[in-house]
Amino acid sequence: MSAADKPLSLRERNRMRTRGDILDTAAELLGSEGYGATALEVLSQRAGISRGTIYAHFPGGRDEIVREVYLRIADGVYVRGISLRDALTDPGERITALAFALVEATKEPAGRFYGVMGPDLVSALSGVLGSTSRSFEDLIAQDLKHAQEEGTLPQDAPTGALAAAITGAIRAAGASAAGKPENAEQAVEAVRLLIDGLLVRATV
Repeated sequence: MSAADKPLSLRERNRMRTRGDILDTAAELLGSEGYGATALEVLSQRAGISRGTIYAHFPGGRDEIVREVYLRIADGVYVRGISLRDALTDPGERITALAFALVEATKEPAGRFYGVMGPDLVSALSGVLGSTSRSFEDLIAQDLKHAQEEGTLPQDAPTGALAAAITGAIRAAGASAAGKPENAEQAVEAVRLLIDGLLVRATV
């Protein structure tokens, strides 16, 4: 049995559970109250965990926690988007699947923060901000090139610029779902119509 296959000890499981509780509470607090109001004192009270324990898990304090929350959500959106996209073949559906993955996350209380981040988070998220958007943009460019190969998008269409614009629309859909979760389906549908319209016009 390798070290990777060795079962976690009770202490390690408890440590992971506590870390997860901190991040879960921080995610919901960031979504409901914002970065400025997410003080460690408030987080400690909401999570029922002492500040000392929080610092033991996150020595960097609030900014380290915010960074971990962001990366956890970003990774989840990316993995979900890839999973949905890879099960499809139509370029338009593949692109829409990425929008669905983002909206699915931001409509939930623990993911709302990811859709409504303000300028006060730029320094805390330096170096990682927009990582999933950049990955999605590359994937969308690939799908648009595939559409060109299929003849549903003109050969001279600027796939890079279109991919950037569509990624912006997907981010807007995520923000819309974060602000009004009841409109999540409409946000995805708007992206779907945008893509369908682009490809349909290309074939006319």
